[in-house]
Amino acid sequence: MRKFVHLVALVLVLSGVFALFGCAVNPVTGQQQLMLLTEQDEAQMGKTTDQSVIDQYGVYKDSGLQAYLQTMGQAMGRNSHRANLDWQFKVMDTSVANAFAAPGGYIYVTRGLLAAINNEAELAGILGHEIGHVTARHSAQKYSKMMLANLGMGLGQSLLGSYGDVLSPILETGAGLLFLKFSRDDEREADALGVEYATRAGYDAGRMADFFITLQRQPSVNGQQSARLPEFFSTHPNPANREATVRAMAKNWQAKFPGQKFRVNRKSFLSKIDGLVYGEDPRKGFREGDWYYLPEYKVKLPIPAGWKLEREGNNLQMTPQKGKAVSLFTIRPQSRTSQVVIAFLKSTGAKVHQDHTSITDGMPTRQLLSVISDGNQRAVVISYFYQKGTDVFAFHGMVDEASYSAMSKLIQRPATGFSTMTNRARLNRQPKRIVVKSVARSATMEKTLRAMKVDSKLWAKVAWLNGRQLGDVLNGGEQIKVIK
Repeated sequence: MRKFVHLVALVLVLSGVFALFGCAVNPVTGQQQLMLLTEQDEAQMGKTTDQSVIDQYGVYKDSGLQAYLQTMGQAMGRNSHRANLDWQFKVMDTSVANAFAAPGGYIYVTRGLLAAINNEAELAGILGHEIGHVTARHSAQKYSKMMLANLGMGLGQSLLGSYGDVLSPILETGAGLLFLKFSRDDEREADALGVEYATRAGYDAGRMADFFITLQRQPSVNGQQSARLPEFFSTHPNPANREATVRAMAKNWQAKFPGQKFRVNRKSFLSKIDGLVYGEDPRKGFREGDWYYLPEYKVKLPIPAGWKLEREGNNLQMTPQKGKAVSLFTIRPQSRTSQVVIAFLKSTGAKVHQDHTSITDGMPTRQLLSVISDGNQRAVVISYFYQKGTDVFAFHGMVDEASYSAMSKLIQRPATGFSTMTNRARLNRQPKRIVVKSVARSATMEKTLRAMKVDSKLWAKVAWLNGRQLGDVLNGGEQIKVIK
């Protein structure tokens, strides 16, 4: 959003906003609240976010698991305070353990979160919680307040640092709405709604507390995060006494259905995630030395020596240790070069000085030299667009005008070295997976994992995935998740 320069303009805009929209009735509480978005706005925003999620992060390629989540989620959504929404549920293909809700009824659960869940009742609690964020219009209300405060999403700025205002339009940042941080009051309300919806669906909603405890014990993943997505508690702050409160609410709700047995469904849930990809999937991209490999697309690109690499979904950012320069790499699936170039020029306002076409490693290539200015700074951008089949791979090397001569070769290095992968070992690199196994006899988790010949480096992680400690005693015949 453009910054308002004068207070008078801001007052006029706000006056117009309140005149047009005013307040709306919250579907859950029945109370008036600030809301600048209509339900139609929410639906459109949800569709836009959904497409960004699909393009930028991808949905997990398991039709059975996707159908399972969609069926379970839709049944719960139809019994919520906003049964009229077109509820959509998807598994995001990322290892970070989190769940997200977008306006309009779009709910996302990461495969990393599914790996940490131990039964269907826990999943029902989490789905109910995210449904609650939508029914209570938490994201829509936050976005409304952001519109008034003129804050913007900031996701592109976070990734691009000082160049965020200039180049953030290049990135797919529509999914940024997912990463809004809820308040603790929002979390309390979503917990209460999650308990209600899960209980009404016939699940033991108290199990949601078990999942929160599991998340609190989560060990670090080599000090790294997958694709810069935030972890659960960074977007869902933990209210005080959360677990005890959830259990108490579940008990109260269950009392309203005397004689009913509430489902846990551990075995059936484990059967759904048996074979689930765990951790980073090398097929989607991995770094080895000063090269980044993308086996899924059968391409590779060099990383300038000593440069820092960061990844966010289908975006890569490479920056030197010192100096104001950046090299961006983005993937635009199911696109044509002409479309991507037009979108780049329109979104950035770049002034093109040179435009060349060629063939590189069998791929039609278009190269632009342009200048971008945001009114405060001018930068030279060298862009390469490679068409490979139905996908476009775009590179943007940017540096301030004064440093262009010294840095031009370096910022182009990822683009000029872009080529096809041929090494079979790298092309066929496979991810680790969740495998469900039965415990042969009663023993501690540690002894059981040793008997199953699980890598000892993974023992602590496997115990955590099962919501257990290494010293906990397992029962013979019990099913557990291991990493293979």
